[in-house]
Amino acid sequence: MTFHNPNLVGESLELKRDTSADPIDAAAAALVEIKAELADRLKGLETKADAADKLAERLAKLEAKANRPGALVQKADETDAELETKAFSSFLRTGRVDAADLETKALTLDSASGSVLAPKTVADGVIQKLIEFSPIRSIAQTMTMSGPLVEWMRLKEEVEPGTVTEIGPRPEDEPSFDSIDVKPFESAVIVPVSKTLLEDSAIDLVSFLSGHLAKKFGQREAKQFVLGRGNGMNEAEGVLVSSAVDTLDAAAVSLKADDLIDLFHAIPTPFSGRGHWLMNRQTMGAIRKLKNAQGDYLWQAALAAGQPPSILGRPVLEAPDMPNPTAGSTPIIFGDFATGYLIADRVGLEIKTDELTGWNNGIVKVLARRRVGGRVIEGDALVKLKLKAA
Repeated sequence: MTFHNPNLVGESLELKRDTSADPIDAAAAALVEIKAELADRLKGLETKADAADKLAERLAKLEAKANRPGALVQKADETDAELETKAFSSFLRTGRVDAADLETKALTLDSASGSVLAPKTVADGVIQKLIEFSPIRSIAQTMTMSGPLVEWMRLKEEVEPGTVTEIGPRPEDEPSFDSIDVKPFESAVIVPVSKTLLEDSAIDLVSFLSGHLAKKFGQREAKQFVLGRGNGMNEAEGVLVSSAVDTLDAAAVSLKADDLIDLFHAIPTPFSGRGHWLMNRQTMGAIRKLKNAQGDYLWQAALAAGQPPSILGRPVLEAPDMPNPTAGSTPIIFGDFATGYLIADRVGLEIKTDELTGWNNGIVKVLARRRVGGRVIEGDALVKLKLKAA
């Protein structure tokens, strides 16, 4: 026989007749079975109802958030990187960090300070801008530090093999090493921006950060990599002032073609074959007029757009912080910077916003900082030219 339950639409329970047992016992057993199955089905319906209530609650929260002024909503075709960049721009405008917000979850926070770090897309753009204003960064060895100090082991005395007979004793020669440390040093700036400009979206802060601030940080670190006095001055060590880099003294007070040829051959062949010339624009202008003994210009224009010019087959980079080619100056450095100089980045670009201290004047302050170190790690790979004093 079949029982229909009016509360379970489209569903029925079938009770099969057991002819081998007492009819009363069979009916009682069937009723117990029906009761158990009905209980299971009702439990399942309650579970589905709870899930539906939770889903409705979650959708209501998302809908409320989406309707909130300025809320960020990730589009179907929007990547996580694009959402993170959009969230970063929103943070700069509002200064708010709410762990429950979608936009905050898209941001990268510094665990130690709680500051917001620039997204990778922005940070990569900043590094690219730094390279434009810091030529040494484009040719030196770079690394990312995970701690406050990097120790670099350097071979001081090499092993010298000796000639031996078939069964004669083998000489012993032990190499010696010394270590140098590279520390990061901090650069920071506070940029006041009108709150009205931020609210009215009059400027693109992300473009501003990856443009103007990157330019200023790049110019500062470029100067340190050339003229920095090292750890004692809380800045990177400059190539030009490092005692680890040898100096070639010129015979005259002005640049001569022979000085450049001597400088090219002043370092070992492996280093000169990977070398770059570093000088400022005035020095470039003076070298463009120099000719060798055969009357050929030493300066060779770039073979393709976007490529640097060359001297003796090696590329020339412009460094505005290098000295002018005057008597007694050191206007040129040549060598393998990838071997000779190390740049260690500790903090790429860290951002905070301050809406309180400038409140009376309607100013929001954008606080930016970087930590980077640099040091000559192999002086033999580089050499500098010093002109004769007057």
